[in-house]
Amino acid sequence: MNKYYKKVLKRLSELVTGKKLKKLRLKNEVIILMLLVIAAFLLVGYNIFSVEMQKIETKRQLKEEARSEEERERLKTEMLEELRSEEARQLAEYYQDYGLIKTEFMENTAELSEKMNDKVTDTEELRKLAEERLGAVMDYKEKLVGIGNVPAPLETFSIFELEFIESDIKTINLLLSYYSSESYSNFKSSALDKQYEDTKSLYRRAEEELQKVYEQYDLGCLLEGSS
Repeated sequence: MNKYYKKVLKRLSELVTGKKLKKLRLKNEVIILMLLVIAAFLLVGYNIFSVEMQKIETKRQLKEEARSEEERERLKTEMLEELRSEEARQLAEYYQDYGLIKTEFMENTAELSEKMNDKVTDTEELRKLAEERLGAVMDYKEKLVGIGNVPAPLETFSIFELEFIESDIKTINLLLSYYSSESYSNFKSSALDKQYEDTKSLYRRAEEELQKVYEQYDLGCLLEGSS
């Protein structure tokens, strides 16, 4: 009988122990599952955090690049303003010399042209006036070249003005040839007329270029009454 009870007790003990083990395994599985869930949440959270940090870093870099670009533009603008200011100063200084010799040339030209058109019929007198006119333009050319350093913005004007001067010299030489011709009827006056028109065109081109440059630098007032 005692043996029978012992077997029963042993069996009950095994059953109880088995249930405890199952409960323990179940508990462990639940804990592991919870840990896995927590790990998954942490991983997702870390990924979201990483993405947000990357966005923040990207925005920071873009802002930094924008600030750098703004700084470069500011320095570039300052440099251009300084350069423009320096060029404006050079233009003003150049015109102090150029304006004087150009005014002198224009006044001499106007005076001689008036005399030549003032009903002068003597060919010899006309020839002398033409020679004076040639001397005036040659003097202007010499003084213009003598000014020296031409500001960079006026390089094109300088070329145009010298082309006008050379054309004017050619025009006067043709006029002298006309006055020196023994037979006016054999002289090709059409060539003189064309040369005269070319000279006027070159003069206007140079003046327009000069006006354009000085107006770009807000110095147009220097040219008022000079042409």
